[in-house]
Amino acid sequence: MKKILDKQLSGKIENSNSISRRDALKHSAYAVVGTAVTAAVANSAAAQSTSSSSSIPANNSNNMGGRKFRAWVHREIGEGITGGVEELTLLPIDGRQVVIRTEASQCCYSNVGMMLGAPGVRMPSPGKPIIQGHGGVGVVEAVGPEVKRIKVGDRVIVGVTPECSECYNCLRGRADACYGISIPPLVIARTSDGLDVVGDINIGGHAELMVALEQSCVAINSILPAAELAMLSCVSGTGLGMTMTLSPVTPGSIVAIFGAGPIGLSAVQGARLMGAAQIIVVEPISVRRELALKLGATTVFDPNIEGDQLVDKIRYLCQGESDSFYSGGRPRFGERHLGPDFVIEAVGGDRFPPKLEVGPDPAGILPLQQAWELCPGGSDLLTCGVGQVGNVSFPGGRWTNSSKNHLSSQFGGTHMKRDMPRYVSLIEAGLFDAESLATSTFALEETSDGYQATADRTTVSSVIVMS
Repeated sequence: MKKILDKQLSGKIENSNSISRRDALKHSAYAVVGTAVTAAVANSAAAQSTSSSSSIPANNSNNMGGRKFRAWVHREIGEGITGGVEELTLLPIDGRQVVIRTEASQCCYSNVGMMLGAPGVRMPSPGKPIIQGHGGVGVVEAVGPEVKRIKVGDRVIVGVTPECSECYNCLRGRADACYGISIPPLVIARTSDGLDVVGDINIGGHAELMVALEQSCVAINSILPAAELAMLSCVSGTGLGMTMTLSPVTPGSIVAIFGAGPIGLSAVQGARLMGAAQIIVVEPISVRRELALKLGATTVFDPNIEGDQLVDKIRYLCQGESDSFYSGGRPRFGERHLGPDFVIEAVGGDRFPPKLEVGPDPAGILPLQQAWELCPGGSDLLTCGVGQVGNVSFPGGRWTNSSKNHLSSQFGGTHMKRDMPRYVSLIEAGLFDAESLATSTFALEETSDGYQATADRTTVSSVIVMS
């Protein structure tokens, strides 16, 4: 905790060795006093915050209607269309809607096609301008009349996948597939010329104000930098979810990870935290391979160099001692069931050609095929990539009775309410390095530049930070 206080408070709080978490939060811009935030405390906290000059209202009302705010808006989506910043007028909120003063929002590669106008992309809500960005972090300024968990003054992470705790999937333990993600886009604002505006998956993170549904928000008591917390809203939450929630990595196991973008690098750290003995990473970009080693990978491979030998080289690293096969040991090289205990795909397909090293298959099908081949019977294959073009093929008999466990995932299996607080705690404790993943920050006006860097793969992750 001392490391965080030293970094965030820059000496403003003395005796940080003895200060408690509660005391630290009292001195931060995000402390909540009692059950209601008074106007004086709220305004003082806002003045201390470096993320925005806006004041927090003194009550939990929906009195934000008519407020002006800036957002990155697409009026059309299509090839070559990149959108821009517009001033919008907020509409009154209702139901379970929450208004959040945005601090930061991450630029996810899955949005690159819409943001930069890739061929074939379509408008999610035809005829309605859309605020881009499907997650972020910020401070609550107003809540709707049906909101129960979130209150004005809370600092919240807004995640790409909600957890309503009420739908069929949530009640059966699959909150990562919460039906709330399918709620039709709600109109939240109007343009200067009177057009209705919606938010990307009812969030719209690239804006000074987000209007999200309560089920997408989790309150956090943390003074961590906004750019680091924003990583958890999508990519880092996905990587940690696959290794800690969807199929928890077991101590002493072997994990192979295809892709060392922000998801794969988060999975590297999750596997390390769970006690994996070997973490093998496949990644064509050299700087990302180096970062993977820094964050916990034990071996890295360049798929362009290894070619057809890649799968066998990984299998070789998984073999056991020659005399241990019938004593609980691993198979030897060339024997059946040899391979990692967990195989994770975090590659996807390229929307645009990267500026750095290009992988052997921009369509993203070869890594899926290799991950399938590498996964032995009794092991788990976890996939999360998007944007692949084409089909994976395999013998029908091996699909039906090879004993491979294939787990596809939305948000890596993360359950927002349950998992987000513990992910935040990992960053606070210095166990998860989010700072090394949030490698570039951009102002709202530079949103296209942030996505261009993401598309070019010249950064691990771009984050839009509000001034």
